[in-house]
Amino acid sequence: MTHAERPSSELEALLDAAVDAIVLIDHQGVVQVFNQAAERMFGYGAAEVMGRNVTLLMTESDRVQHDGYLERYRRTGVAHVIGIGREVQARRKDGSTFPAFLSVGQIAGFDPPRFVGFIHDVTLRRQALAAVEHERERANRYLEAVQTMLVGIDTDQRVSMINRKGCEVLGCDEPMLSGSNWFERFIPAEQRAAAVFAFEALLDRQPRQAHYFECPVTTCRGERRLIAWRAMVVEDAHGAVSEVLWSGDDVTEARRAENELRDTRQRIMQVSRLATIGEMASGISHELNQPLAAIANFAQAGTRLLSAASVESEDIQEALREITAQALRAGDILRRFRSLMRHRQLTLEFASLNDVVSEIGSLTQADARASGVHISLDLDPALPPVSVDRVQMQHVLLNLVRNSIDAMQTISVGARDLRISTVRGRDGEVQLVVADSGPGVPEEIRERLFMPFATTKEEGTGLGLVISRSIVEAHHGRLEYQANRPRGARFIVTLSSEGS
Repeated sequence: MTHAERPSSELEALLDAAVDAIVLIDHQGVVQVFNQAAERMFGYGAAEVMGRNVTLLMTESDRVQHDGYLERYRRTGVAHVIGIGREVQARRKDGSTFPAFLSVGQIAGFDPPRFVGFIHDVTLRRQALAAVEHERERANRYLEAVQTMLVGIDTDQRVSMINRKGCEVLGCDEPMLSGSNWFERFIPAEQRAAAVFAFEALLDRQPRQAHYFECPVTTCRGERRLIAWRAMVVEDAHGAVSEVLWSGDDVTEARRAENELRDTRQRIMQVSRLATIGEMASGISHELNQPLAAIANFAQAGTRLLSAASVESEDIQEALREITAQALRAGDILRRFRSLMRHRQLTLEFASLNDVVSEIGSLTQADARASGVHISLDLDPALPPVSVDRVQMQHVLLNLVRNSIDAMQTISVGARDLRISTVRGRDGEVQLVVADSGPGVPEEIRERLFMPFATTKEEGTGLGLVISRSIVEAHHGRLEYQANRPRGARFIVTLSSEGS
């Protein structure tokens, strides 16, 4: 440092130890002190600056006004620069400029006055702020571009942030939503208490994990939309909960389509069931004719007994018992027939596959006899129970039996054999097997056997096996095809048993 009145060695050491540039000027703006930080910052040596006007360090726009500021302050005491910190553009020796924060103060006890300037290079801070702003803008662009609702809910249950997609779904502008109570404004009244309870539980849950759920919202237009949410607790730097970030997808239309698809599927299953029953109608009518004919015969016998001169009451009672038994048999056939025709949702219960087969034995046997097919049963008596909808699984069995009966119409009557068996599979599984002695499934159809409209029947819809597989898969099971040996087809239904 060079000056007519040099600072003491202690003060000089203090000035040179400062990180920021320190420049001391007189009342005319002439530099009297220029510390080492100033030398590094501006690229001048102290000797190059000392005795020159401080405007040397300024850009052109500040240079033309600086001396006027000093004169006005000395004359009026009104500060424009003195005592006021502000950001300026500073100029280096090489002509380059940089942003700096300038603080100027008057040094007491000097007349004429002297002033000291503290200059801090804010280039890095500007760059950091610019980088943060850039990241914020990029994040905002992501938030606006994403086709997912993003909603921030603070610990007071108020909306702290929402993106454009959220505003679109809710039908409100962001200023209308920010700060509003999320649950009171958007959650339907009948679900509000449960939603608030789940929200509070999420705030307390440890460890912090994403929570998935579906919950409807009522939009500003009064519409109800079903949203699939993923909620994640956000913590501040101290580990305290600051908000819960919800990302959501509007699944209203998807769920509606799923429901419609399920209803359509049920209707198709019902039509398929009726078609199968219709194909078996001749066999069923034959099965009903037997108990009806027996009832007629026993009724006629009873009439003759009553008209005879002498009649034994035991004979009359026997005839009445047979009539009752045959009537119950006919009623049982009709009851099973009606249950197969009825449109029902899946109703699971633990039951034996043997019972599923036996309950419709009369229907399958009657249809087989009418078509010249011999049915044999091989049911494992120690079979464990399975979780099954009896009627739906009986529909699968009837469809498989009907397919086999139809397939065997091309071979001679004496060779038409159909075997229904139940066996234990691997890992505790239970299997229902329908095997026939027909021609089997042609090679060109096997790969698409379970696809819609794949059929070997001239008048078949190609939906029977598709529906049967969907029923089995709804039971978390499998329906598979194998070639039978020495000829024919084998369809295997595999289900998990109760203990597996």
